Amino acid sequence: MAFKENMEILREIFPKAWKKVLEIETRLDKGLVKAVASEEGSINLQVNKQFMHDNKNPSREAKKLIQQFQNVKDYSDILFYGIGMGYQINAFREQYPGVPFSIYEPLPEVFYQFLSHADLKLIPNHIIKNIFIETKPEDPHNYCRSYVRSIRSSALVIDLSAYRKLFPDKHKAFFTEFDCQINERRNSLATINAFQKRWTINSIKNFIQVLDSPDILIDKKGYFQNKPAVLVASGPSLEEEINNLKIIKENGMAYIFTVGTAINTLIQHGVYPHAACTYDPTEENQIICKEVLEKGIKSIPLIFGSTVGYETIEKYPGPKMHMLISQDSAAAFYLRTRDKDRVETINDAATIAVITLQLVAQLGFNPIILVGQNLAYLDNKHYAAGSTFHPIEAGDHELNNAVLVKDVYGNKVASSPTFNRMRQQFEIYIGHYKERDVINTTKNGAHIEGARFENLDELIKNELHNRVVDDSWLESEECSYDIEYLIDQSRIMNTAYEEAAQLLVKCKLDLKKINDLKECGDPQIIGQSYDQFNNSMDKLRNNQFVTTFITPMNRLELELLMLAVPTISAETNPIIKAQMMEKEFSSYLYRCEHDIFSISTIFQEMNCSVQCFIQKYKVRKKSARIKMLIIDCDGVLTDGSIYYSASGDELRQFNFKDRIGIIYLRESGIRIVLKNPDDNPALDHLAKKLGIVSIKFGAGDLTHALNTVLGQNKIKSTEIAILMNDLNDWELINHVGLSFAVGNASKAFQNKVDYVLKANGGQGVIMEIVELVTGRK
Repeated sequence: MAFKENMEILREIFPKAWKKVLEIETRLDKGLVKAVASEEGSINLQVNKQFMHDNKNPSREAKKLIQQFQNVKDYSDILFYGIGMGYQINAFREQYPGVPFSIYEPLPEVFYQFLSHADLKLIPNHIIKNIFIETKPEDPHNYCRSYVRSIRSSALVIDLSAYRKLFPDKHKAFFTEFDCQINERRNSLATINAFQKRWTINSIKNFIQVLDSPDILIDKKGYFQNKPAVLVASGPSLEEEINNLKIIKENGMAYIFTVGTAINTLIQHGVYPHAACTYDPTEENQIICKEVLEKGIKSIPLIFGSTVGYETIEKYPGPKMHMLISQDSAAAFYLRTRDKDRVETINDAATIAVITLQLVAQLGFNPIILVGQNLAYLDNKHYAAGSTFHPIEAGDHELNNAVLVKDVYGNKVASSPTFNRMRQQFEIYIGHYKERDVINTTKNGAHIEGARFENLDELIKNELHNRVVDDSWLESEECSYDIEYLIDQSRIMNTAYEEAAQLLVKCKLDLKKINDLKECGDPQIIGQSYDQFNNSMDKLRNNQFVTTFITPMNRLELELLMLAVPTISAETNPIIKAQMMEKEFSSYLYRCEHDIFSISTIFQEMNCSVQCFIQKYKVRKKSARIKMLIIDCDGVLTDGSIYYSASGDELRQFNFKDRIGIIYLRESGIRIVLKNPDDNPALDHLAKKLGIVSIKFGAGDLTHALNTVLGQNKIKSTEIAILMNDLNDWELINHVGLSFAVGNASKAFQNKVDYVLKANGGQGVIMEIVELVTGRK
């Protein structure tokens, strides 16, 4: 009878546990666990002639167990491992009434006996947070992962000691997994806490660099299919492979990508990789530029993760390509491909080597060859000489805390917990890219599951026979993304930015109102204040500026807040509930307010750069149909100054860059016309020198002169661009397809044209137009 009643309670309150019992009931080993009544009438469980509880007084035993634990109320989460007959749970409820807990039962046969003889009605439903019954081998992993992520601050596991004796394998498997997940969670939280603000700041600061450089995953999709790639890391074994890498580079046998600081070691030995890869969000990441900057190298491309430390990108002198990282919330909002697809991203990882492994795998490289990827100590060394990273030698503390792992030869080698996590991530992604042949050539390095080991010199001899590198592989499209979509998203974001601070103020006022009303005694008014606050919070959370920038900067605080919400919602005392809300929400709102103001300046800088980029895009879009450029002389090709010779002749100074720019425009099919207002012979002579046409454009007959040009050249007015600096020319602006003003033209004139150049008159303005119109630099 107890079983049926308990199952009804399970079905109503814990349907997942109820469903599991239904699924396994017919498959249980009913003889494994037996319920036995003592002389005193208490029920005990017997497993292989051993009892789970004290056979004389299980309740007293349970009380002693609970009394062992101190400061229980300081823990945010309580977990009972093993339910037995529930004596320890009853003792816990007596000593700590109202404190909620969870239950994990590793043996379904035990839980079946509990349902058959205990009474779930005696335990208030709201006290049990969840009940989980282990029925599959993967259950400990899945449960521990889920449970650990739900811990608000700290957890206490109350372990029924009998399980350690009766079911040692299950007990060990669970607590090994629990410890593993705790460590993973601790590392994850530490990473989020350390980088959550830097990821967002970097994504904002780097955004214009992303727009100005090709996305390698889009631009080179399919380009490297089945070509070999070498990933060079800065492990100590790298020093042995320098000559082999020279051979590969000189003969174009494979594309060489350095990861992190390995670029410094290679450059010191005269080996320039085909590209360097970087993604570390910290300011210290600039160290990868050390050799490049010191030697003034501009030929090595940098493939940067979009959330990399912005200082690295600002300093790097060579060509750049990028890959979008999963932590980049700005790119996720603003960007999509020209085919209107969501952009591909690379998952954030513990090491740049894993990032680059994902990159080359997605680009189609095969095989993927690992060099210098020790992931272990070699002669007590962390890194190769010359990598200029942290200390090369491992200290006594590190060596004393080393873990032993299998090396590429099957022996044991000392590794660090950090290296070990990196290796595990490698193995996960190698398992994901099963179609890729990953070859680990790292002598004395850690074994990486899924990567076969082969000496690099043997690999060169046996497999890398042909030249595969295309020296022109860097040639790329100017922008990889849908600019019209960027324009729309930019408009949405600017509106959201203006609203964000107001929404935040509203949330703070509504929270204060809850605190003010907590003692009014009217449940309807109190309920309305909660509804009003929840509505304001929803609007704040859904604001695009907050969603894109502020929430990612506070993801840890938001996660902890969301874990607190169920407890707050369950509280019925309005005073206590208001106090809890004040404590949890005011801290979160303060952080949001601080971050909105802290990134305001860099967001506005980014927005200004985006608007400039969009303006350039619009100019380039219009310039696609331009066949002629009409230019002024004074104040455009010159700085506006006129000099006089001893004989009284007028003299002007011209910039050589303009002559080169005119040649480039003519090569691209654009004819140049020099505006000659006064039919000045000197300007006619200048036009002949420059190889262009000079036409009289008097102030009173601009439209007539333009029509003459159109008729003589058989072109449309929309196919003409003008570059002027005078308000007297405003009439022309309304009759042509594209208009420019020099940087020092009057503000009134600048406000009328399509684009204002950065260069002032006489400073090579034609070259800036060349870059805008043709993309040539």
